[in-house]
Order: sequence, then structure tokens, then C-alpha cells
Amino acid sequence: MAGSQLKNLKATLKAHGLTGQTNTKHTKKTKRQAREYDREEKAKTIAKIREQFNPFEVKAAKNKRKGGDPGLKNSDKVAVGKPGISKQIGEEQRMKAFEAKRLMKKRKGGVIDKRFGERDKNLTEEEKMLERFTRERQSTSSKKKDLFNLEDDEDEGHFESDMFGNKLTHLGASLGDDFNLQDEVEDDLDQPPRKKTKAEVMKEIIAKSKFHKHERQEAQRKMEDNIDELDDDFEDVMAELMTTQPTKKKEEEVGENEKDYDIKVKELLMEKRAAPADRTKTEEELQKEADEKRQQLEEQRLNRMKGMVEDEEGEEKGVEDLDDGFWGSDSENEDADEIANSDDDVDFNVDSAGNESHKPRKKLAISCPQSQEEMLNELKGTPLIDQPSHIKDIIKAYQPKLAEGNKEKLAQFSKILLRYMIFLANQKYDSDIETFDKTQDQFLSILKKLSEKYNQAISEECRSYITNIQARFKKFNFSAFSTGDILFFLIVGILFSTSDQYHLVGTPAQILLSEFLEQIRFKSTKRIAVGAIIMRLIIKYQRLPRRYVPEITYFIQKSLISLLIKEKDIDSDFPLPIRLDSFELGITSKDPVLPEQGIIHLHELFSKDNIDEEKLKLNILANIFEDLDKMLGNYWNDKAAFTELCDTIQPILKIYSERYPNISTVTKIIEKLQRMKKLNTHYPLTLQAHRPTAIPSYAPKFEENFNPEKKSYDTDATRNEVNRMKAQLKKERKFTMKELRKDTKFEARQRIDEKRKEAEVYHAKMSNIINTINTEEGAEKNKYEREKRLRAGKK
Repeated sequence: MAGSQLKNLKATLKAHGLTGQTNTKHTKKTKRQAREYDREEKAKTIAKIREQFNPFEVKAAKNKRKGGDPGLKNSDKVAVGKPGISKQIGEEQRMKAFEAKRLMKKRKGGVIDKRFGERDKNLTEEEKMLERFTRERQSTSSKKKDLFNLEDDEDEGHFESDMFGNKLTHLGASLGDDFNLQDEVEDDLDQPPRKKTKAEVMKEIIAKSKFHKHERQEAQRKMEDNIDELDDDFEDVMAELMTTQPTKKKEEEVGENEKDYDIKVKELLMEKRAAPADRTKTEEELQKEADEKRQQLEEQRLNRMKGMVEDEEGEEKGVEDLDDGFWGSDSENEDADEIANSDDDVDFNVDSAGNESHKPRKKLAISCPQSQEEMLNELKGTPLIDQPSHIKDIIKAYQPKLAEGNKEKLAQFSKILLRYMIFLANQKYDSDIETFDKTQDQFLSILKKLSEKYNQAISEECRSYITNIQARFKKFNFSAFSTGDILFFLIVGILFSTSDQYHLVGTPAQILLSEFLEQIRFKSTKRIAVGAIIMRLIIKYQRLPRRYVPEITYFIQKSLISLLIKEKDIDSDFPLPIRLDSFELGITSKDPVLPEQGIIHLHELFSKDNIDEEKLKLNILANIFEDLDKMLGNYWNDKAAFTELCDTIQPILKIYSERYPNISTVTKIIEKLQRMKKLNTHYPLTLQAHRPTAIPSYAPKFEENFNPEKKSYDTDATRNEVNRMKAQLKKERKFTMKELRKDTKFEARQRIDEKRKEAEVYHAKMSNIINTINTEEGAEKNKYEREKRLRAGKK
């Protein structure tokens, strides 16, 4: 439709005969009044025109079934509602609900207390109770008036019921009926029962109601009689009770009996009750529990090794359950005694074999040393072999359960014991090495037990000693290193977990050992031997996590080349991948024979006595080759850089095999290395190759008997009903959430409007007050000015 909207509207109205002049002329005779249906047709026409010229008032949707009349305009549209009108109706309904909710706000409950005198402050509690009791009696007495009221039964007949409401019958029939009813009853025996009339039903209901009413009144009357009797006898009973006083002797007897009873009750409460004993478990169950415990401990260790938290509280454990053969020695199995804790007492007088191990001192002479000097004074005069037994006596005498403060004393004593073991290691014990080793093993076993109870104290002492070693090493280098330091790192590996990703004691100790191995200048055979011991300690630390330590590779290269090269090889084409500290440490023997087990005595390395240099070199080589074989097979085999690690050592091993062919260990290591390098293959880094995802293709589904009215073709009626209910529930939930959001937004708008109106009223009120004040002040000011001018004119 071309043209403006106004022209189109006028043309449409004129076309429908609603505006303008009509061509028909009516005479006076043909003129008639407008009928009702004419008005309705006119209203419908106007409504259609309004919808046509205001399309936004009608919500239309596409007609999915375009089977209508093709001649009609917009036949593919179907009007489904009027959102404007619907929104207006919804707003009105929400306004009514909001007003009702606001009116009920801050309202109390509708229960009104109508008891007599409840709101009268002039009456006492006794007066209120008396008046309420009187009114209750009056209400109950008024109910008894209907009991003997004969006027209620006038319509029913005086023969029909007695004074208690019981219906009088004869042969099952009421006496108010006809006397010939008996014959009718006999005649009706063979006939079906007759339906009662409404009058008969109402009579039965009235009779039953009166009967139950009489029963309630009778029960109420009996209760009131009992109350009256009790009221009459109350004074006599109280007087008799007041005159009957118990004698003093009886009171004492009762008191004694009560005391005995209380004592018996307490004894029964304190008496230990019988409890069922635990069932004796079979060997399979015990083995299963042990396996589960080991598996749990291994999982915890792996979590700590990966840096995961130990427990839910985030507390990091310092001691791990280690096997007894940690260092490949059976020394820890020799002492089976256990340190007494705060709950259990352990006898240290008898060893695991049942023999008397030592003679304990008197308890009066035993004290718990709290410093190194006190420890030396306490053990002064005690043979070295008996000192572990004396330490056990001290621990037994100062158990935490015996006295307050013993726990702190034993914690300090654990630190002193650690220091004492280091002190003994620094002493000269060449004369009796066997006794010294046995004593240190017993001390180590005791310290391990103490670490389970006083882990924090021992950890702090170990960290302090590590700081001390590092300070000494920075200042004096290898000269500050001692036998006690080697023993300390050995103790750390036994007491603490070295597989954790980070440990307060184990991690600093490993870093310090690696620093020693890399920074010590190996100018002598003894220093190389100390390096071999440090390397063995690091390997023991990494026996479970199997991390790669580059300082080990560096030391193996440097030590093997130092023991191989001679002064005549300096000018030759011998490869020197690293810088050596000395060229005078090479093996002098042409056909060296390595021992089966390279034993290095620790006490010989830090002494000033001369030793057999050639024998020590062979022992060092045996140790290094043994450790290298272990690392190739157990530590480096799963590393991605296994080939590169072996390339740094393989040329040196080839030179050893060429110069000293009688060393079979080198040949075995080279063959093993070549076999493992074949199995270890490298692959270049590539992006992740994902399988291409195919585009899904679906065959069109064709229904032969298609019905547009049918929602589903599933043959299962139950499933169809369930799906229908689910869809309906989803639709209702969606509609409910939508309405709740609308209600919430409407209430928010109303609250904002109320606050805005309150603010406007407040501001208007304040403006009015300010204007009033300003007006009054202005009037007074003008009055003052006029008065001032008048006085000035008079002058």
C-alpha cells in the first residue's frame, strides 16, 4: 500500500464505510434504528483495521503448514497473541500482588487472646484465675439445661427416645411407628432392604448426637466430683503431713544409705567391663595386611617424590619407614631393643637373644645430658662397648610418662647423641675398629628410634650442622672435611627420606654432597677416594627416585682419567675432555688386578700416616666400575639421553680396555653399554599427530506413513508418556523461572520508585523549610534595614 500511513488509514476507513458520505439515500420511511449486530460488526472491523496498521501489537509466527489459500495476503503468518496487552495484564496482576504483600508486611499474627482480664493491669493473678474458673463453671452448667429439656422432642414424639437420648425400639422398630409395623417387617424379610428416608437418617443422627453428648456430660460430672472431694480432703492431708516429722536417727540412716548407694554406683561405673577379644587372624590375613601397608607406604613415598602433599593437613613427614638393609649391612638387625614411649615400658636389660647385655648403673647416678660436656662427663669411665647400654638406661629413666619435662630433655638428648656420634667418628680408633663399628651401629639404631619420636629436634640439629659444614667448606675447602662429616651424611640417609622432591634435611644434604663432588680439587689419591665415597652416598640417596646427578658423571670422567694418564701422555693425542688437578696419579702397574670388592677404609683417608697408594688406587677403580655398572643398568637406562650420557664415558673405557686388557670388568661394561644403546632409540620432536575427524554423514530418515499431527513414532507407549512428561516439566520449569524473574524485576522497579518518591517528598519538604527560613530571615532583614534607615534619617 503506497502513500503515507495517514492517507492509507483514511482510505481504509472510507472503503469500509466508516467515514465520508455514502451514495445511498434513505427516506424518512426507510430510516430505522441501528441494531446491536451492526455495532458488533463495526467494532470488529475497527479492530481488524487497528491490527493491520499497528503490526507491533500482534505477535506473529510462521505458519509451518503453508496449505492455506494462496490468494490471501500473509497466509504464511498466524497471529498467536498480543504481547502488549498481555504485558499490561501481567503488570496489573503483579501490582496487585505487590500491594497485598506490602500491606501484610510487618504484620503480626491474627491470634487474639480473649481470656478474661488478660489486658487488665489492675487485676491480680488470683483474681483472674478465680474469675476464669467461675465462668468455666457457668458455661458447663448451662450445657446441662438441655439434658431435661422436653421441648426438643416435641416433633419427634415422646415415645421415640428416653431422657438420655436413647431411642426406644420394639423388635427393631421405633415405638413411634405404626403398631402394625411388625407385620410389614415379617412381610419384608424376603424382600431387599429398603433405603432409609432423609427424615429417618436425620433422626438417627440426632439420637446419636444426644447420646454422645450425655456421655461427655457424665464424664465431666464425675471429674468435677473427684476434684471437689480432693479439695475437701486437701486441708486434712496437709495437716497430717505437717504433724508427721521424721526422727533424726531415721534421717541419718537414710543419709548413710544414700552415701553407700552413691559409692556402689561409682564403683560400678569405674569397673572395667568385659570386651570381646580380637579374633586371631590367619597367616593369609596377616600377609595381606602387610602387603597393603607396604603398598600404602610406597604410594605415600611416590607422592612425596613427585612433590605431592603427604596428608590432608599438609604436614610433611620427616621419617620414612625404611628397610633394615638400607646400606647393605646387617648391623641394624643386631639390636632388637625398642625405645620406650610415653605409653609402653621396654626392658633394656635383656637383648633379643635373652642374654644379659650389660649391668645397668644405679638410677641415682644417671642423669640426662643436655650438652656435649655433660655427655662426656656422663660417659667418662664407661667402656666404649657399654656406652649404648648406658644410653638406653638414660632414655628409660627419663621417659615422658615418668615426669613433666622429660619430653623436652629427651629431645635435647637426641641432638647431643647425634653430636656425640660425630665426635667419636673424629677420634682415632685404629686400635679397635671392630668395637668402634659395633658401637656406632648400636648408637645409630637408638638414634633411629629416637627420630621417630623427636623428629623435629633432630631435623633442626641436622640443618644446623649442614650450615656449619658449608661454612667450613667455603673457608677451608677440603681441609675442613672430616670423618665425622661422612658419618653425618650417612646418618641423614638412614633417618630421613631422600626420595622426596623437597625435604628439609635430605634435599640440602644432597645439594651439599654434589657441591663437594664438583668443587673439590683432586690433587691426591686420598681425595679421589673421598670423592668415591661421596659418590657412593649420592647413589644411595637416589636409589628410589633414580634422578640424574650430573656431578657423578663429571667425577667419573675426572677420576678415571686421573688414574689413567701419566706424565708421558701429556704431549700425546690423549683426549682430555676436562681439566685435571694433577698428572701424577696414574697407575704405575702394567698389569693391574682389581680386587673383587674394593674396600676403602675411612679412617685411613684423613690420617697423616703413609698408606699403600697403588692398592688404594685399585680399590678406587673397583668402586668406580661397580658404581658405573649399577648406574648403567638401574639408574640411566630409562633416561631419554642415555646415548649422550654414555658417549662421555665410552672413549675412556675403550682406552682402559686397550691398556689393561686383563681388567675384565671394563670389557663387560663396554659390552653392556653397546647392547643398551641398541635398545635406546631416539625420535625427533614432532607435533601431536591427531587422527583427522571425518564429517558425519547421515542418511535421511523417511517415514512412509508420515503424519504431521504425530509427535513421535516410538512404539513404546510408556516411553512416549515419559518423554511427554519430561518435555512438559521442562516447559513449566522454564515458564516458572521466567515469571519469577519478571516478578523480581517488577518488585525491584517498584522499590526504586518508592525510594525515588520518598526522596522527592523529603527534598520538597527540606526545600519548603529552607524557603520558609529564607523568607523569615529576609523579612527580618528588610525590617532591620528600614529601621536602620529611619534612625539614620532622624539623625
